[in-house]
Amino acid sequence: MSKKRRNRHKKEGQEPQFDFDEAKELTVGQAIRKNEEVEAGVLPEDSILDKYVKQHKDEIEADKFATRQYKKEELVETQSLDDLIQEMREAVEESEASSEEVPSSEDILPSLPLDDEEQGLDPLLLEDENPTEMTEEVEEEQNLSRLEQEDSEKKSKKGFVLTALALVSIIICVSAYYVYRQVNRSTKEIETSQSTTANQSDVDDFNTLYDAFYTDSNKTALKNSQFDKLSQLKTLLDKLEGSREHTLAKSKYDSLATQIKAIQDVNAQFEKPAIVDGVLDTNAKAKSDAKFTDIKTGNTELDKVLDKAISLGKSQQTNASSSSSSQTSSSSSSQTSSNTTSETSPSSSNAASNETRSSRSEVNMGVSSAGVAVQRSASRVAYNQSAIDDSNNSAWDFADGVLEQILATSRSRGYITGDQYILERVNIVNGNGYYNLYKPDGTYLFTLNCKTGYFVGNGAGHADDLDY
Repeated sequence: MSKKRRNRHKKEGQEPQFDFDEAKELTVGQAIRKNEEVEAGVLPEDSILDKYVKQHKDEIEADKFATRQYKKEELVETQSLDDLIQEMREAVEESEASSEEVPSSEDILPSLPLDDEEQGLDPLLLEDENPTEMTEEVEEEQNLSRLEQEDSEKKSKKGFVLTALALVSIIICVSAYYVYRQVNRSTKEIETSQSTTANQSDVDDFNTLYDAFYTDSNKTALKNSQFDKLSQLKTLLDKLEGSREHTLAKSKYDSLATQIKAIQDVNAQFEKPAIVDGVLDTNAKAKSDAKFTDIKTGNTELDKVLDKAISLGKSQQTNASSSSSSQTSSSSSSQTSSNTTSETSPSSSNAASNETRSSRSEVNMGVSSAGVAVQRSASRVAYNQSAIDDSNNSAWDFADGVLEQILATSRSRGYITGDQYILERVNIVNGNGYYNLYKPDGTYLFTLNCKTGYFVGNGAGHADDLDY
């Protein structure tokens, strides 16, 4: 074998050991990242977390500076956060240590140069070794090494990406937990500052006085004697200011004040209180200048009593107006009669009879029953047509205030409205005239005694409640 050929063979045997510059093996992206790491002071032996910290030093320092501004309690939480990050750093380093790159076959079995004995071999012997096949084996080995190196680089990159993602996820979780703690603590502080518990004795004093305003445990009727103590209840309410019990106590106070005012406003329209301890006094007389308007308090039972009192007052005003007109007419009739000369006694008797008949005909009989199917068969007293025809009988005369009182009671109970009713004569029993009261549609309500004011209908339990 010639010297030139031996030198060429030796050179080919040493080619796999050629040490290329590190920069030539990097891609453009890798070279840029490598440059950023160098500028950040990253060392080859640094872990992934150390590299991240060095490359984001400014951001971490800014966060640490902001953290120093927190309260002592928040600093403790920040310290706990640093401890958690430190534990994660150690875990990442252990994970990184377990995923070191597997050395390539070139690093494990580097190609060695031919020694002197091999250089002195006969060219014929080398030719018998089939150099073409050896070259192919070397190339295959080099390709295999290159594939293993690329695979190792891919695994390394994949491990770095997974580690980075895990680190980011952990940082997000830690940050979310920290924010949750902050929000939760702030919420508790607000609740504590706005929901203090009131002194139990103050709460008991308020509830005791509040209950004393009502006549029953259901709190449907109010005691008039307690109205003047509303200011005392307001003082007790003010003591609960700022406590969680204040809201409920204030709603009770506001409702109570509304109910008291409504009762006082209605009672002020009568000559004496019409509503006393939740009960309507039907004998109360409305003032001449009374003004009645519908009032609602939210207390269903009280609202019913208020409606009855208002209806009573309005009916009295209506009756007073009718009585005034009747008195004016009677006065005019009397004046006319006094100016008329009577020559005989029978003429005077006829005039008196006419006056009596006129007075009786002025009784407010409501609306006409003409064309209405009146339920006369339901009457508690049998109809007597001969008694009805005796229209001038004094038995038909109402005692003072009887009709007005009966009508007022009917209006307050919702039987009738205003003058929308039918009043018919039925019979005369024991010198007392009996009338039937019907609704405008002819529905039977009850039979009444015009002298005593007693009236009874067909309700259960009233079968024997006749007064004759």
